[in-house]
Amino acid sequence: MGSKFAWSRRTFLTALGAITGGLVAPTESRAASAAFGKKHKMSSHTDGHPIVPITSGLGSTGDIYAELGVTPLVNINGTVTVIGGSVMKPEVMELIRRGNEHFVLIDELEVAAGKFIAKLCKSPAGYTGLVTSGAAAAMVVGYAGMMTEDLEPRMVAIPDVSTFPRTEVIIQKSHRYAFDHQIRQTGAKLIEVETREEMIAAINPKTLAIHFTNILSDKGKVSGAETVEIAKAHNLYTFNDAAADVPPKERLWEYAEMGFDMVAFSGGKDIRGPQAAGVLIGKEKLIHYALLNMSPQEDRIGRCCKVGKETIFGMLKALELFVNEDLNTMLKIYDERAQVITDAVKKFGVTALPREFNPQALGNVTPRYSWKIDPSKLKITGQEVMQQLADTRPIGIGSMGAGASGMRGRDPNAPAGGDHREHHSQRDPNTFGFAVWQIKEGEDKMIANRLVEIFSQAPKA
Repeated sequence: MGSKFAWSRRTFLTALGAITGGLVAPTESRAASAAFGKKHKMSSHTDGHPIVPITSGLGSTGDIYAELGVTPLVNINGTVTVIGGSVMKPEVMELIRRGNEHFVLIDELEVAAGKFIAKLCKSPAGYTGLVTSGAAAAMVVGYAGMMTEDLEPRMVAIPDVSTFPRTEVIIQKSHRYAFDHQIRQTGAKLIEVETREEMIAAINPKTLAIHFTNILSDKGKVSGAETVEIAKAHNLYTFNDAAADVPPKERLWEYAEMGFDMVAFSGGKDIRGPQAAGVLIGKEKLIHYALLNMSPQEDRIGRCCKVGKETIFGMLKALELFVNEDLNTMLKIYDERAQVITDAVKKFGVTALPREFNPQALGNVTPRYSWKIDPSKLKITGQEVMQQLADTRPIGIGSMGAGASGMRGRDPNAPAGGDHREHHSQRDPNTFGFAVWQIKEGEDKMIANRLVEIFSQAPKA
């Protein structure tokens, strides 16, 4: 069967440009600037500029990825950092542009943003927010703030915490994960426990806090509510890392209502804010300490956790859109995208399987769509289909794993010839599937066309 699939990076970018190019009209931008100037009796000429065409140098061809020699991807993997997180909405991009229009005291902007976050996320009285450079950065500055408080000598000394009164953080053994490195880098010492009794017994004068890894809630023997109860009874802090755990949006306020002193969320996943952004919600005193330990302050452990004015505005807009979004409406859109693919491949005997979606899952709550290949018609496996999608050029469709770029450390103690490949859960070899919620308008048709090409060229059974 012949394929009508004509894959061109140029036509791809042209199509996307038609979708996004008119999102910010110059006249609208000028009108907004003029209105701002009249209201504040300022000149309408600001340091910000409307979007302009680039006619020379980087970007002048319209294909910045080709200019640098890297392969852009259609995202069917989900909001994973290794391929750039998520795609921001036009309104978020516009707020980022507007955030660039003026200089501002970053600390003042952060405090105001925190109040906006607290109101939007229905935080309890006495809580506020902080825009951070990701959920991992929120952990660094959050734990640093707990240990240093507002004491300048401590803020300069950390991560040397040898003279600090409280530096131990209790964590359930089952809650240990890659990101507890961010706690350890502050100089804090992790104390592993397994049961409620062990947790209580581990508390001593050096104990600072109890850490809770929300996505591993079902793996531990001590619940979030019990963690808060124990901590309050012993005058300890609690930190809940819920980075990838929205939607549902209600979790933005449920954990603070439960009594956690600090809760961290990633900004660049389902919330679809800037990839290098996160939200830390917590008690006002602790958020103040966290801000004291991060940029724009100098000689701080969190100086590297810099958040620009543009990122703050973009994060606030993304959070606002997310809180006001209707999940059922979005699911309908995702179903429609998947249907485009289903309609294209059914002539090959490839059929759609029921949508996989658990709205109460602990993290990464996104729908997944799968299709089944009839082995009596085609001799190709689901794994081979996914590999061919990833190998598509000049624009790849998905990636075959976090290690695809080769950025993995070498273990000199590993057995010779060890298998370092990514291991995935066992699935029916005749099925393949992916997420569609991060694909942009029109990319469902691109995926469908590419699958038509793959199945047209696959050996017949």
